[in-house]
Amino acid sequence: MNTSQIKEVSADGDVTTADAHLRLVSLTAGSDAATLVVKAGGSSGTTVLTLKAAANTSVVAPCLTDAFCANGVHADLTGTGPVATFVYVA
Repeated sequence: MNTSQIKEVSADGDVTTADAHLRLVSLTAGSDAATLVVKAGGSSGTTVLTLKAAANTSVVAPCLTDAFCANGVHADLTGTGPVATFVYVA
């Protein structure tokens, strides 16, 4: 059985470069609205999820049910001071 991994990111970049099953993704906005675009397979990969949060609020992706991301998970963040949290199994 594989153990869940948790990673917080506050800038664009790879969460993992390994195949992964997403269990939970959350976005916390800073002083203005934030957007998180999650891609499978790197920065030019397939968009699998987009989350938006108003300033100083958090949102959680509903019902991921171990969504599979081949060749890794990449995060693109916009806004001032956003933080995204990923729980995944690689």
